Amino acid sequence: MAKAKQQKRFTVSLDNDDYNTLRAIAESHRPALKLQYVVNVAVKNLLERHAARQLTFPLDD
Repeated sequence: MAKAKQQKRFTVSLDNDDYNTLRAIAESHRPALKLQYVVNVAVKNLLERHAARQLTFPLDD
């Protein structure tokens, strides 16, 4: 992951189901992962799929 001084911070709102699922993913690992890390990995995966033109849904909701 990028170093903190190279990162940008922003706020995102999730519906309760998505938030709870992300928390469950983070907490299911041993040792548990930070929610911030899980979200960062999810965003990186999305960006990698976009770069490889592998997204199969429109992002313009």
